[in-house]
Amino acid sequence: MMLESALRTSKEGITSHGQAIAVIGDNISNANTTAFKEQRAEFSDLLSARADDKTTEVIAGAGDGSAISRIRLNFENGAINATGRSLDAALSGRGYFLVGDAASPQLTRVGSFQVNNDGILTTSSGLPVLGYSGTNTQTLGTIQLGKLDTKPVPSTLVDIFGNLDASAPLSTPPANPANYRELSSAASFVSTQSVYDSTGARHDLDTFYFKTGTTTWTAQTYVNGAEVGQTADQPVLLGQVNLTFNSTGQVDPAQRAQAVLNLNPAWSNGAAQTPFTMTLGSFTQYAGGSRITNVRQNGRGNGDVVAYEIKPDGKIYGALNTGEVIQAGTLAIGLVTNNDGLERQGGELFAVTQQSGPLSIGAAGIGGRGGVQGNALEASNVDISGQFVNMITYQRGYQASSQVFSTTSDLIKNTIALIR
Repeated sequence: MMLESALRTSKEGITSHGQAIAVIGDNISNANTTAFKEQRAEFSDLLSARADDKTTEVIAGAGDGSAISRIRLNFENGAINATGRSLDAALSGRGYFLVGDAASPQLTRVGSFQVNNDGILTTSSGLPVLGYSGTNTQTLGTIQLGKLDTKPVPSTLVDIFGNLDASAPLSTPPANPANYRELSSAASFVSTQSVYDSTGARHDLDTFYFKTGTTTWTAQTYVNGAEVGQTADQPVLLGQVNLTFNSTGQVDPAQRAQAVLNLNPAWSNGAAQTPFTMTLGSFTQYAGGSRITNVRQNGRGNGDVVAYEIKPDGKIYGALNTGEVIQAGTLAIGLVTNNDGLERQGGELFAVTQQSGPLSIGAAGIGGRGGVQGNALEASNVDISGQFVNMITYQRGYQASSQVFSTTSDLIKNTIALIR
């Protein structure tokens, strides 16, 4: 192995350590880049060529310096930071958001989304975010948020859940009450629930509960007369039902199917007369006070979207100014078998390759995919302190390789001077 071979080994050392320092520089410069994945330079040794040629002075097994065999990405999750922005999203586990063309999606962990002029959900750079619009989960494509179905839906079903106080005193429903004050004074409990007509107008119904026996109650639902073309502030009875509770405080199973108010008011605003049912069979009779625990109804008013919310399952909901919430779409989450096989594209985008394995698309939280955290973004996973430690190590290697080169150069000059 000749002296001048030291020039080659030191040159390779300078090159490889310089490349490693460049990787450190890239990591540090992206320490605050959303969802950036830290890179690591992996060194490998080089063997001298023609080690099997007995006419050469190359020693078998002799080294020929070092090289960077590959730049490996660290796909560990970064910290999730709250942003308070409704269209920001972070993945709290495995997986990637899909963007670009549905036929060949690109992968990213950056969830800083926005709505473009056409109402399409996009990345901050303008690439379409892929998923499903509305409640459809069959065809992967762009997510349309600007043209939500906000048409009114008339109520056809109202489910009321609550408790009626077992210790309440007995009361009697008044006949032909003149006003709401008379009803309220007589009732043991009063609840108000809203329904929607075919035009999207909201109507408030008042239900008065009268304890008529130890385990029996009568529920009467009234509407303001002005809502149905009668005298304003005059309560108009829409329907009534009797509730009978058993010894466990539940509505008797034999009567649960009859614990329903079938209502069909003729609204005075020109809306279609749409009958609806109000179910009370889930009420209980326990001591401790009367209260409503939940109300579910299937109607909604006509409104405009004022805010969005991304749920852990990737579903995106639009909040209307009517107070209603409708599903606007669903984010698709992709998985690959081998993250190391992904090809870095820049802009925190990755492409699927043969080495990464095929792309598997599904819903967040299913099949090993992470959940989605709304109002948040994933931070870079770069460890600044660790990068500085590595930089010092690479700097020492670069300087040492430079010193070898300089020393070898001096020795060669001295050798040539001896010949002269």
